[in-house]
Amino acid sequence: MEAQYTQKQLEIANRLVAVMDSKFFKSMGEPVRVQIIRFLLLNGRADIGAIAENMPQDRSVISRHLNLMQEVGILNCEKEGRHMFYSLNAAVFLERFTNITDLVKTCIEECGPLCCKPR
Repeated sequence: MEAQYTQKQLEIANRLVAVMDSKFFKSMGEPVRVQIIRFLLLNGRADIGAIAENMPQDRSVISRHLNLMQEVGILNCEKEGRHMFYSLNAAVFLERFTNITDLVKTCIEECGPLCCKPR
């Protein structure tokens, strides 16, 4: 039997999926990227040399991770001379997670128990 959904339920579900940008979550789910986030949380702004020195991967691999993280907005990047310095972009973290939690709350309010337990 096909479930019937209201237009509002479909809209909320589609908005929630849209907010859960795959590149953002992919960047958050990769263990090396989590290590980079941890390093920057503990040490603050750093260049690729300092970051790579504390990771088991090659510098080129770390560079690719940093580029993806910068692309999705997780990292800020500033060039000083020949060096690129990376820092966490806390505003993007907060915005992404706030958007998701707000939409989940809206979904629960609109959909009721359908959102929260298996059928």
